[in-house]
Amino acid sequence: MKNFVTYILVIVFSLTIVGCHHSDNKNGKRRFGQKQAELLDLYNSADSIYYQQHRIDTAVFGRFIRKAVDFAAKYPKDEISSDMLYRAGVGSMILAKAAPDRERTAEYAKQAIAIFNTYQKQYPDGEKAEFCYYQRGIIYDDILGDIRSAEDEFRDFINRNPNDSLTPQLQQYIKLLGMSEKELGETLDIE
Repeated sequence: MKNFVTYILVIVFSLTIVGCHHSDNKNGKRRFGQKQAELLDLYNSADSIYYQQHRIDTAVFGRFIRKAVDFAAKYPKDEISSDMLYRAGVGSMILAKAAPDRERTAEYAKQAIAIFNTYQKQYPDGEKAEFCYYQRGIIYDDILGDIRSAEDEFRDFINRNPNDSLTPQLQQYIKLLGMSEKELGETLDIE
């Protein structure tokens, strides 16, 4: 009889633990889903303000960027992680272009470069991995004015993607890097 009671207690205890674990899993999944939804809401807010209202809410963009980077670090295999990380890099580029001073511009530009580097390390076969070269090239040229680094990034893109539709345009763009407005006008025959 004593063995039977012990057996019943072990079963009840096991079922209690399994039930608690199952409940914890459900709560964990619910919290995870909430994190995904919060991240997507932040992105949609920043995106709609930018594209529909034509203004940049630096606070919303900043929160989105931080959340996206954190989310991708914690959940690198989640279906939205790579896309949100890439969009965080683009968001940092947008903030860099709109920054009120050179220091903030450089800070956001470096943040964008770091995010694109992280994307390529975390998702080397990701859908946007090759475009990280292009984005960094744009940052170096258009935001930081570092022509040499821009050319290096564009050449990396070209060498890795010789058949991409963007490649011929980048080859032409490289030829124009560093030209003054006057030189560009003469080269492109613009009056």
